[in-house]
Amino acid sequence: MSNKILYFPYINVPDSAWFSRMLLYWDEVGAIIPYDYIANPEKLNSHTRELVQEGLIQQIIPSQYLWKIPNFRNAFTEYLTQLDINVLKNRRRAFIAQHMFKIHIEKMEGVERDLVELGLAKQIDYPWYYVEGDTAIEFMSYLAATLGKINELDFAPTTDNISYLNKFVSASESIITTERILEELRLEVLNDILPAPTRSLSAFEIKHFKDTYYKDLKSFRNSIERELVLIADINNPELKKRRINLFKEESSDQIELIVEAMEKSGFKNLSLTKIGTIVSAIPGINSLVGLANAVIQAFGKDDISRINPSFLYAAFAQKELLIKS
Repeated sequence: MSNKILYFPYINVPDSAWFSRMLLYWDEVGAIIPYDYIANPEKLNSHTRELVQEGLIQQIIPSQYLWKIPNFRNAFTEYLTQLDINVLKNRRRAFIAQHMFKIHIEKMEGVERDLVELGLAKQIDYPWYYVEGDTAIEFMSYLAATLGKINELDFAPTTDNISYLNKFVSASESIITTERILEELRLEVLNDILPAPTRSLSAFEIKHFKDTYYKDLKSFRNSIERELVLIADINNPELKKRRINLFKEESSDQIELIVEAMEKSGFKNLSLTKIGTIVSAIPGINSLVGLANAVIQAFGKDDISRINPSFLYAAFAQKELLIKS
């Protein structure tokens, strides 16, 4: 699993306790930021700009990488054209009814022309396109996943919006329901395991704490990841539950040390939150479905051999955003 996460869907990152937690615990945190924001950093909001200035966010410029994905445009467009005709009709009606989001043209690499032709997008003031809502959600999920799979980037896409995760496990005209897929794919979520402040932290606070305690945070996060992988292979519910409880007991000393360090740094109102991982491949089924399959197809048949078809789609969300957790 990558030690780096790529936030999506927005250019400006959240000013939230959730995102502060991501910055504290991960080696690198990226955001998809078009070049004109690099050249004109005042376009970023103050929170995102401060994080960039402190070196806490790596700015991923899409135009520097999308040309390296051989089927980026065609794979996504083919995914859309294979949707049920009634789904496309409903999306066109929704688009006419103004159910849409803005997407910067630099993120689209030609996809915008296909969306316009399909009646799912239109250009507004350059460099922005209005894109139908569901299609925009799918595209931003697809964009983050494909960028993350480029070898030189190697980021795991991450978001605090569960609707973006759902798109990776929905299959048009499939007898497998989304709920069933999610239930099968969901690795067991560890409760009450990750110490973190309940408020958003400033760029200075995060930088100072990471400079002092990052090795301890990384060691703890790695131990959680290793345990998640082991737990995922346990089929017996009782054994799985017992393994989770044992891990919590064994981790208590590490948790106390991290909490103590955070309190010394002036972080108040700490809480223990959740960490989970969703796998975008169906156990027992050889091929991926829907948008997850489009991510693989984007790299072309010649490159599939170097991509693990059961790639991990990491998502770390607050308690209320996790499905049946």
